[in-house]
Amino acid sequence: MSAAPVGRPGAAGGGPVLYRGVRAWARPPAGGAGPTRPVEALLIDRSAIVWAGSLSEASELAAPTIVEAHGAVALPAFVDAHAHVTETGRALASLDVSGVEGAAGLLEAVRREAAALPPGARILGHGWDESLWADPRLPSPGELERASGGREVFLSRIDVHAGLASAGLLARAGVSADGVLDEAAHAAVRALGTRTDAEQARAYQLAALEHFAATGHAAMTEMAAPHVSGADDLRGLLALAAEAEAGDRVEVVAYWAQLVAHPHEAIAAMAEWGGRLAGLGGDLSIDGSIGARTAALRAPYADAARGSGELLLAAEAIAAHLSACTRAGVQAAFHVIGDAGVDAALEGLRLAAADLGGARLAAGRHRLEHVEGIDAGGAAALANYGVCASVQPRFDELWGFPGGLYEQRLGPDRALALNPFATLARAGVPLAFGSDTPVTGARPWRSVAAALRHHHEGERLGVEAAFAAHTVGGRAAALRPGTASSPGTLVVGTQADLALWRAPDVEHRAASGTGPAATLAALAAADERHSLLTLRAGVPIHGA
Repeated sequence: MSAAPVGRPGAAGGGPVLYRGVRAWARPPAGGAGPTRPVEALLIDRSAIVWAGSLSEASELAAPTIVEAHGAVALPAFVDAHAHVTETGRALASLDVSGVEGAAGLLEAVRREAAALPPGARILGHGWDESLWADPRLPSPGELERASGGREVFLSRIDVHAGLASAGLLARAGVSADGVLDEAAHAAVRALGTRTDAEQARAYQLAALEHFAATGHAAMTEMAAPHVSGADDLRGLLALAAEAEAGDRVEVVAYWAQLVAHPHEAIAAMAEWGGRLAGLGGDLSIDGSIGARTAALRAPYADAARGSGELLLAAEAIAAHLSACTRAGVQAAFHVIGDAGVDAALEGLRLAAADLGGARLAAGRHRLEHVEGIDAGGAAALANYGVCASVQPRFDELWGFPGGLYEQRLGPDRALALNPFATLARAGVPLAFGSDTPVTGARPWRSVAAALRHHHEGERLGVEAAFAAHTVGGRAAALRPGTASSPGTLVVGTQADLALWRAPDVEHRAASGTGPAATLAALAAADERHSLLTLRAGVPIHGA
């Protein structure tokens, strides 16, 4: 792929850019006549797709800049509906312990990291998952202290709802723990152990945004919370997104997890952030996670005498937040995973509907994050209340297999009922896909593939529905206009948020005359990790 050196081709004032030799499917502008058709060239001007057609038709166009795409597939860019920017950047720069196979391997990884660091340097790591180990025993704080040579160590579990810390770090945080930290202790130790200055946080954020762009995202949704990264971190990210050159980066859509009980509180909270928030919530937690055994369940966990998890918000508080946000014209969102947590969310929605009226509540277009432990009745209720389900397909890939984490924690029957994507879709619940990165990492084609291969065959989605959930679904969940009217199809007149991908060999044979579905399936199977070119509003944010 090549382009003339024009600085910011396609940006407003930068002149039209003609992309020749693409593989794409396009529709005319909204209200225009004509079906979806294959096209070989796109003209982008002033941030929008202004024309799409054949190479022969393109030869008649005059454009100051021509980019040869060499058969790359042009598709709507991805939108990550749930992510954590600074945490992602930190994970990219930290010790990766996702591949260790037990406590001994974890300690050895800490020893190797300590040997490469100057004296006194803190060791941060991410990604351990004892559910994949033959022996799930975890190292003690003293063992981590010795392995690190006395350095402070903090190792977050893959779900970021639990962690391990060295004895010295625990002592400095005033926390007493023998092994894995519960939700409250984890939040305190994590805040201390991962504390960074503004310069380091900015570096993490820039690295994460570059990673999103490289993986074909034009936008991502930051779910900030006091217990995740804090207000100062979000202020820094919003300042970064507002910089003059921020058009050359992934768009940041941000939520802040602040609970409110009255409309004036919601209005004041939004005003405090200068109108730069999409809503109040996101990681406003009703419960915890299955991996940490803190997701709230109707029945106890199957693998430990630790009860049924933690319900962090009662239905009455959920209802008050929903009512306050709806009256203030603010979108609300909650983190919820376990079936008892979902019950609380549904009761909160019922109470809010009784207060506001169902139509008014539904008009708020609120959202639930993760919503793993929901059944068909709950899905129907969400549809009735106008709620979007922001879900992570790779949770099932990583933990839904026979003998995996879900089965270990819950037993086979309850495990198979989690993440019911098809049930939600059939009920009419809008779906938005995200990664919860750094939990699963920003690999959108892998997420699409996970939805196609759900371990419960009845909960699998078709490729077009899965792709739509990771593109227009993410925009709709954040109440942003979409850039396509059907999965994999570009619409003339809409904002040019696009990603170009290397077409697998199978695509050349399968796609002719079949529309975009075969190409989407081929790309999902190939798990393309990096786009050739990612455009946000016509401006290249990754690639040539």
